[in-house]
Amino acid sequence: MIHVANAEHDLLTLTRAIIGLGQYAPVEDVLRDRHTVPEKLSPGALHVLQDTLSKGSVLALARCGGWRKQRYLDGGQERSSRLWERYPPPALHFSPLCIHTLRWLVEQPLVKHGCKQLTVSELPTVADELFLYLTCRLVAGTPCAKSVGAQALFRGSALCRLGFPELLDVPPPSFSAKHFAPLLAGGGWLLDALRGDLAHRWRKVEESKRFIVDPAEGMALGAAQEAVLSAFLDAVEAAGRRELAGFLVEAARPLMDQPASRWVEGLSLTASLGKRAEAARASGAFLRSLSRLSRWDAEHRAVRFFDDGYEAAQLLLSEWSAFGEPGFRRAADLERELSTSLTTAGAFPATLPPPSTGSTP
Repeated sequence: MIHVANAEHDLLTLTRAIIGLGQYAPVEDVLRDRHTVPEKLSPGALHVLQDTLSKGSVLALARCGGWRKQRYLDGGQERSSRLWERYPPPALHFSPLCIHTLRWLVEQPLVKHGCKQLTVSELPTVADELFLYLTCRLVAGTPCAKSVGAQALFRGSALCRLGFPELLDVPPPSFSAKHFAPLLAGGGWLLDALRGDLAHRWRKVEESKRFIVDPAEGMALGAAQEAVLSAFLDAVEAAGRRELAGFLVEAARPLMDQPASRWVEGLSLTASLGKRAEAARASGAFLRSLSRLSRWDAEHRAVRFFDDGYEAAQLLLSEWSAFGEPGFRRAADLERELSTSLTTAGAFPATLPPPSTGSTP
């Protein structure tokens, strides 16, 4: 009985850490070691789990950005309100997929060999997608991230791919705008809620590129970013929800003062010039995606006051004004420099420089 109680305690503690936006450290032992979870949870534990998911998800949505007032159009009139004032209350239905995932997380030693694959038969609901996203958020940058990112369930989540391109592999060629359709249903409230968190995530990924040593790692990350953003931008454009891509502008703003060399300063000097050049170009994937938003921005500027869509165009111009044309030009310049700076041997040394004559042997 004590063993069962401890296992249920571990599972509930992990749930609180995931859904409550907790820290990795308190649940590190739960994730690193192998534990046994009873086939059926006790009625009390099941009640606490359901209560934690239902109440914690609302709190998580608020903390991830839903608390912020956003400007939007309501019948052609501009208004400003928080998430729960812009959308009718969504029906958050967590399927058994969440329990299967929690059980796997507790039972498998995620940092050791012999970790079994997570197999589920259910298709994720929108609430499940939020749960998977928050799970990735908890483990990103930890020793457990690799095992989580290797699971088909997380790789099949469009939301996880959008938020954690560094955690998951490059999407298959079949990955397209249609994979974001469930997230855009109901007005795209989940994507809207996560705008602030997505901006934070993408800015962190861009800042982390300076620590990438292996060109292959940089190329893989760039390919994942390019594929995911291409599909996402196709989806929001087709849905008439360009504003949902605004997190990219928000993520980019603090990065524009950096030199292009910052993105590739960690690349190994012992790698071939060709590999480093490929990695440098790949590191500009995020910056390249901004060129599409730049075209949208130009289109919005061309909409006249008597044209259809004038109010929507003006709203986006206002939202992106802090970045604006100068920001888009700067992003294009940085991307161009990354794509061309290593095409000549003189731009970046092919090998480590020899020691100076005054250096210590």
